Amino acid sequence: MKPFRFRLEKLLEFRKTHKEQSQIAFLQATRQLRIEKDLSAELECNLSGNIALLHTQQQQSLSVEILKSFRYYIDKISDDINKQNLLVIRAEEHRHECLCILAEAEKNHKVVEKYRERKLQQYQDDTMKEEQKLLDEIGLQIYIRDK
Repeated sequence: MKPFRFRLEKLLEFRKTHKEQSQIAFLQATRQLRIEKDLSAELECNLSGNIALLHTQQQQSLSVEILKSFRYYIDKISDDINKQNLLVIRAEEHRHECLCILAEAEKNHKVVEKYRERKLQQYQDDTMKEEQKLLDEIGLQIYIRDK
């Protein structure tokens, strides 16, 4: 009997490769999201630290130029925070897209894998039936010869 050969083996390999690439893209998107969130948290911490510094400095007499400098710097940090929050949102959207692509790739791979398993099971069943048929034939020939 000929050995098992799955005709869609190349498709199975392609889908497996696509699934692995999707996993890598998802992990990279997750890592990028973590980086963006960390930068956002760092900017928030920087802003709160500068606001606290401004409040402590206001206890002393400060010139108008120093107060303006503080205000401009705090405004710049606030703008940076807003920009960073947009980057976080984009990173979350990209991660979600990668997750959807990964789910689809896993589903497609699983479909072909299950089909392969069914074909292998069918091949094994057919092989077993063929072997049983041969054994029955041999047994019948031995029985007839011994009679």
